[in-house]
Amino acid sequence: MTEQAHDTRPRRPLREVVGDIDRDILRLLLRRHNLLARMHNSKGFLDPAEEKALRESWEAAVSRVSRDARLSGRFFSLMQEVEFLPRPNISQDREAGEAGQDAGAERRPAFNLAPPLRPVRLSMPAPLACRATRAWLMLAAASGRPLRIEPGLMNDPIVDCVKALNQLGAALTREEDGVTAREAAPLGAPDKVLHVGDSAWNFFLLLGHYLGRPSRAKFTGETSLKLADFSAVRHFLPQMGARLVHVVPKSDGLPARLECSGILPDAVSLPADVPAELAEGILLAAPFYERALTLDLAAHPQRKLILARVLPILRAAGADFSLTESRVRVAPGPLRLPARPQLPLEPELAVFLLALPLVLSGETRLDGDWPQWPGAQAAWELLRALGLDLRLDSRPGQPDENRSDSAVRAKADATLKRACLADLPAELLTELPPDWAPLPVALAACAALRGGEASLPELPGADMSEVTSFLHAVGLERNAEGRLCKTEQAASQLNAASAWNAPSPVWALALALTACARDTRGQGFRLGNPGVMTGLYPAFWALYNALPEPAAKRPVSGETPTAPARRRIITSAVAVPPELPEE
Repeated sequence: MTEQAHDTRPRRPLREVVGDIDRDILRLLLRRHNLLARMHNSKGFLDPAEEKALRESWEAAVSRVSRDARLSGRFFSLMQEVEFLPRPNISQDREAGEAGQDAGAERRPAFNLAPPLRPVRLSMPAPLACRATRAWLMLAAASGRPLRIEPGLMNDPIVDCVKALNQLGAALTREEDGVTAREAAPLGAPDKVLHVGDSAWNFFLLLGHYLGRPSRAKFTGETSLKLADFSAVRHFLPQMGARLVHVVPKSDGLPARLECSGILPDAVSLPADVPAELAEGILLAAPFYERALTLDLAAHPQRKLILARVLPILRAAGADFSLTESRVRVAPGPLRLPARPQLPLEPELAVFLLALPLVLSGETRLDGDWPQWPGAQAAWELLRALGLDLRLDSRPGQPDENRSDSAVRAKADATLKRACLADLPAELLTELPPDWAPLPVALAACAALRGGEASLPELPGADMSEVTSFLHAVGLERNAEGRLCKTEQAASQLNAASAWNAPSPVWALALALTACARDTRGQGFRLGNPGVMTGLYPAFWALYNALPEPAAKRPVSGETPTAPARRRIITSAVAVPPELPEE
């Protein structure tokens, strides 16, 4: 018999071999990251010549094994921007090993999400809409008029927008929970390098501002904008007398250079594949163009959203515009900006705060106006279809001319135990923005974790791989019929060993919402990247940790402690300086 016949050792499953290869890839990426850190210059960046040489070497190596442009372009950009945890403490790892734990198991700065399972009592002024805030700041900077916006989200996109506008010459100041625009000269279009952060909306706002005048500029951004696809924007801009050139070869994202002739057509049609945010940026900047512009939105699938978000702002600012079916004509002219514009609340955050009574019972009250946007209305109807008592009320107290007197109230007497989303009208999930897909997923997961009936259909536009990853993190799985059921291993055991990294702030909100329906015998769910919430609402964790009755702000005491009186001691001693020797 041959030696192979005597070998009765069981073969390892291929999934285990692939898992070992994945861990080897991570170790190589970590080593590459450490070497790049040693190559950084005195400013903490990699020299462009060095990065160009690395990119050319990578593309040459990829061309020998693959024709996939994502591997040669997007994967390289991701490797350049990826972040790792700090190097572990050897003594801590040794102590963990002696205690029978995995070395480095506690190095991840994870949040344990385990709020008290008691009825919620939340009442607070709702933060104002993030995009509407930046739109008003853009109008204030472009016209040089003063205004004040509060309470704002003060998240990363707003901070990056303020920095970019100040770089152009605006006079914006962040104060406490709001932004103040002081009177200044109207913005020009200087030839500068502008950093727009990680928000495409910031990029389109500045892009619309530059299109109306002869100008040049360069735009840079964070990882998501480097990996974004702006090819449709690049193909459309020649109709506006402009040209967008990507700096990185074979890339469709930022950094990019913009060259504008300032010669605009009388009318232009927006193609269906162009982002809706570009149309909003153009309409907001159109009052400052030299001639009237007509933008035809008939071919765009999101024309209702564009009109619902932009036209109320132009009307409140006193812009000269007209609407004929789907054609918007904006004429140049001075604007009359209110000192404190009325903005709706931020629906992306509000829908999760309003859903708290569904999973904990109780009541949530948010002071502010509910936006009349298609996606916000779909989320409103979704929450009501699942049994939440939603209504618009008047805000109690004395009327304030600087704030809305409206409030949104959500109330539920019992927790959610049935969430069959497949039985709901298809229009609710179709009109819901794809970025808000974590909301129905979290609500269905809450019902399933409590032993109720829950079904989850295919969500239009959502990344189902992210949905599957989230369900695995909370100990659920989706069967072939779309029903959610618990996995063999309990969710508490799954999350006790590892933490889940949320792909976006909305997914972090979904995990925080699902933790309200966890098994009380477990430890709760662990979030590995709680800092992702700074992209939406930096103050969220302080509010979440104070459940079930968080206070909107710490009370300010009326009495200010007086400082102790300083004692002054008078003596008869006289200080005589020593004589200096003659040189």
